[in-house]
Parts: sequence; structure tokens; C-alpha cells
Amino acid sequence: MGNKTMIYLLVFIVLFFLITDVITLMFRGSNFTVEYYNSDVLVGYTDVATITTVSGLKFKSEKKKEEYLTTYEQTSLETFKKYFSEISKDIGKKIEVLDFKSNIKNNASILEITETVVLKGIVQPKNDTYIFDMGQIRMNSVANSTFKVHLPEDVRIESVEPTPTKNLGTLIIWSGEDIKTFPRIVYKRLSLQDHQKEGE
Repeated sequence: MGNKTMIYLLVFIVLFFLITDVITLMFRGSNFTVEYYNSDVLVGYTDVATITTVSGLKFKSEKKKEEYLTTYEQTSLETFKKYFSEISKDIGKKIEVLDFKSNIKNNASILEITETVVLKGIVQPKNDTYIFDMGQIRMNSVANSTFKVHLPEDVRIESVEPTPTKNLGTLIIWSGEDIKTFPRIVYKRLSLQDHQKEGE
């Protein structure tokens, strides 16, 4: 497995947010386990999406936790943008970071990190459809985890991959082992004629 592929796999252990521990993971082995992560994605009829992820990390020792916190707090928005620039080259789709915020709760045994990122280019408008995806990037299946995509109220879903745990129309949910690869959703806005047909 090449270094580039290894970096992507390690980063996506907790989706693509905990980028600061990649070097540590590669050279010293994993200093933590991912106990859970819950992601909420908001998409609409533009090329922008907002992703909020809450991740719970359990470290091998208090020292490892402190080392991670020190590294994490030194991460800049510019580093984050540079990372997504590299991802863009790999998947052939330009993704730009518009905003990034994070918050850390240091509980007794779990370090909980909440991160919100606004990405431009992750949704691709094409004719009258919209495609939400990041290529076939594999994701980590953690038992106590969910990945949710929130769609607009007036949406029609054309296709969803991989098969979700639940498809509630405007809310699509993947849980546990159903989280295999980053989702690909093709959708479109219902037209006035579509609304009229549904009302008949």
C-alpha cells in the first residue's frame, strides 16, 4: 500500500477531520481508538455542504492524550485547506474549505471533538441534478457511529450508494457496519409539476 493511500485511510478513521495525528499514526502506531463518531451533513441546491462530526477518542495513556491535544491545537486552517487540496487531486474533484471550527471536551476517559467544516465543491450541480460524493473513499465502520445526510424538503432522490441503514426521504442514515465508503447521493429539486402530481 502506497504512502498516499495509507494517509487517506488513516485520516478517514474519523472521517477526514482528525488530520493532525496522521504522522503520529504512521510512525508510532495508533495512540487512540475511535469509540464513536456521529456526522451530520447538510446539503442543498448549491455546491456547498456543511459537515459536523462529533468523535469520541480513547487514548492508551494520559500522556498520549496530552500529546495529541498539543498537536491538534497547533493545526491551522491553512493546513486543513492544504490537505483538501491534496484530496482534490486524488479524486479529481476540486474541494475548497470555506470555514472550519472545532471544540474539545476532555472527559475522564474520552476526548470528544466536535468539528464543523464548510466545503465548496463536494456537491456538484449537473444539469438539473446534484451529486454529493467524494469518490470511493473507504470509511471506518465503528459500531456506535452514524453518518447522516440531511436533504432539502422539496427533494427527489435519484440514487444512493452504499445502501443506507435508513432512507427517510430527506434524511439518509448509515450506522455501524453499513458505513463502508463515503456516500454518493444523486438528487434533484421537485418541480411544480412534480408537486402537482404528488398531490393528485
